[in-house]
Amino acid sequence: MKVLITGGAGFIGSNLTKFLCDQGHEVTVIDDLSSAGHPPDEIDKRANMVVGNIGDDKLLDKLIPGKEVVFHLAAAGIIKLSLENPFFYFQNNVQNGVKLLEAMRRHGVDKIVYSSSSSCYGEPEKTPISEDHPLNPINPYGGSKIAFEHVLSAYYHSFGIKSVSLRYFNVYGPGDEQIPRTRAVPTWVANAVEGKSLPMYWEGKQKKDYIFVEDVARANLMAAGKCDGFRVYNVGSGNGIWMYDLAKVLEKVIGHKLEIKQMGERKGDPTVTVGDISKIKKELGWKPEVDLETGLKRTIEYYAGRIKK
Repeated sequence: MKVLITGGAGFIGSNLTKFLCDQGHEVTVIDDLSSAGHPPDEIDKRANMVVGNIGDDKLLDKLIPGKEVVFHLAAAGIIKLSLENPFFYFQNNVQNGVKLLEAMRRHGVDKIVYSSSSSCYGEPEKTPISEDHPLNPINPYGGSKIAFEHVLSAYYHSFGIKSVSLRYFNVYGPGDEQIPRTRAVPTWVANAVEGKSLPMYWEGKQKKDYIFVEDVARANLMAAGKCDGFRVYNVGSGNGIWMYDLAKVLEKVIGHKLEIKQMGERKGDPTVTVGDISKIKKELGWKPEVDLETGLKRTIEYYAGRIKK
């Protein structure tokens, strides 16, 4: 299968690139490197790596023809920054996404798997959160992700471009080189490896659903096989863990006591985000395979290797 991965130098994108190459697919990656992901020389050498932006129509006209599926991961993804510059988030995450769809339309490519987010739900009215839960994003990032889902629905019904939106919960694992680091697991793991304290918001009284990045990559490939309309699936573990308990699990895995630094409250954070994954299990046959302790161990090994370099 010939595929294009937008944002393929990022955390999830680089893992998806390797996974699809391992499966024997022909992969082209486009990434403008603006989110400080992996440099081009760290992307799987079996993939064709192109540095560029999906807002570049001429570049898309070179990359799109002949592709069977587009995996769309390119996005501005830091919630804190979306509060500081919401216009950029809607421009990058929605307007540039429309340019991508228009390029697909020009060249007859009619399948796209979209990396959406549980941020679409906002503060949940009930948990676990199913796909039919009301969509009430509480930050511009979440608003931009659900806005593009609506665009995908419109393009399917208007132009026949089939899509699957995967609403990720909290993805973690090796390869998360986000700068600045705002996600808890990479921040905590890197700090733990370096002997620093762990910054904790809301006194750890947030319950989150953590899913390992390789499980997310599998979900993307399985979604491509079900790209026959407009579909939406949650991608998570289906289980929630309080952040103060996550710190205890990390202590267990790393083998020593960790210092916690309480950081107070932070805007844009929902209290509970735990996904109902029964739909994706039933319709795609996907389920998580990597448990939290194993995933954290592999993440620790990755950061320990990076920090020693």
